[in-house]
Amino acid sequence: MSAIAMIFAAACMCGVVPEHANDFFWENDKFGMRAYGPGDPHVWSGFDVFNKLDDARATCGWVLRNSAACGDWTRIPYEGILDNYTLGAGRGCGGIAMYADGEWKTFPNWKTCRIIENTPERCEFELVYPAFSAAGEMTCHITLEKGARFFKNTVTFEKEMRDFLAGPGIDVAATRGHVGMLWQDEAASIIALFEDPKSETEGATATAIFLDPAIAGTARILTDAQGCRVLATNRRSFTYYAGAAWSKAAEIVTPQQWRMALELHRSRVQK
Repeated sequence: MSAIAMIFAAACMCGVVPEHANDFFWENDKFGMRAYGPGDPHVWSGFDVFNKLDDARATCGWVLRNSAACGDWTRIPYEGILDNYTLGAGRGCGGIAMYADGEWKTFPNWKTCRIIENTPERCEFELVYPAFSAAGEMTCHITLEKGARFFKNTVTFEKEMRDFLAGPGIDVAATRGHVGMLWQDEAASIIALFEDPKSETEGATATAIFLDPAIAGTARILTDAQGCRVLATNRRSFTYYAGAAWSKAAEIVTPQQWRMALELHRSRVQK
């Protein structure tokens, strides 16, 4: 079934959008995400952010399907969604980067997907990325729950690999407009950004990533070839959390509130 045929007033939702180059989206009542799929001319493995006002508006799938009829919804919110996050070749919010063979590598688009759960309360799925190094294929096992500010991603590489580092990244490149209040803590394995407002209409986007507290302190914070900050670890498998907020939703409007939201979610994960 097409993802577009599944439109309903759901807090959580995920699926493939064949009408838009097989991109995969996932969302809840707080934010939406996209991973570029097979057939998309953008060969970028970063995770794209969709800003949302609430869950009673159009879903990411609806907007992707009808983007031609929505006008410039990259600048003006359409049905409560604004696609103003500039991804490009960067990591976006939580996309995986790898340092191996003496260079930074970024994966091609995902090649297969498997939806495990897709309900108004929770979505869970896997995205498999093709092998392009000695580490083999990469599998992302992602879950997102209703009301959560962050999705969970357990990343597993097909093979053990010596002398490599890999981990989630967050875009802080000025060339893509991702500048603002940056907070990073290597000991706690946290990177967070509250961007400067772009305009009255666009407001401010906040993004953050952190490793599972059980493995905090096992990663180095590095800057990749695209100017993104990366929580880089040498583990074959690791779990991290990534999320976003939009000031126009009027729930998180300051860097301090974004940091508090991150700490709250992290404390819940630790229990």
